[in-house]
Amino acid sequence: MVVSQANVAAFSEVYRANVTGVYRFCLSQLRNPSDAEDVTAEVFAAAFSAYQRSLVELDNVRAWLFRIARNAVVDHHRRDRRRRLLHLSLNGTGEYGAAEFDASVDVERDVAVRDELRYVLSQMRRLRQRDRLLLGLRVAARQTYAEIGETLGLTEHAATVATRRAMERLRRLCEQGRSG
Repeated sequence: MVVSQANVAAFSEVYRANVTGVYRFCLSQLRNPSDAEDVTAEVFAAAFSAYQRSLVELDNVRAWLFRIARNAVVDHHRRDRRRRLLHLSLNGTGEYGAAEFDASVDVERDVAVRDELRYVLSQMRRLRQRDRLLLGLRVAARQTYAEIGETLGLTEHAATVATRRAMERLRRLCEQGRSG
C-alpha cells in the first residue's frame, strides 16, 4: 500500500485532535496507565492502517475512532483474561498488581485526588459493563451524547438517558459506600 504525504498529514491531525480522549477512555476502561497507553497505540495503528481505505468522513472520525477503541478494549480484556487463566493454571495464583499512578509535584493534593479516584473506580467496578462503557466515553473521553450514540449505535437521546442513568447509579454507589 502506498501512503501519500497528504494522507499522513490528514491522519496526523486526526491523531493530535483525538489521542488524549482515546487514551482517557482506554484508561477509564482498563484502569492501568500502561495498558491504556498500549491499547491507545493499537487503536491509532489500526486506524492509520484503515484510514486510507475506509473513506471516513471528517464528521464521523471521532465516533469511528472510539468504535475502534471500544473494540480494542474488549480485545484487551479477552487477552488479559486468557493470560490470567494461563497464569493460574501454571502457578496456582492469579494476583496482578494494582494500577500505579504518576506522582506529581503537589504530593498532598495528588494523594487526595488518587484516593478519591481509587474510591470512585472501586465503586465503578460494581456497575454493569455497559454503564462503565458509557461513563468512560462521557467522562474520560469527553464525548458528547451525540458522539456516544454514534459510537455505540444509539440515538443521541438514548445515549443521553443511558449515560445519565449510569452516572446516577455510580453516584448512589459512592454515597452508599461512604455512608455504609
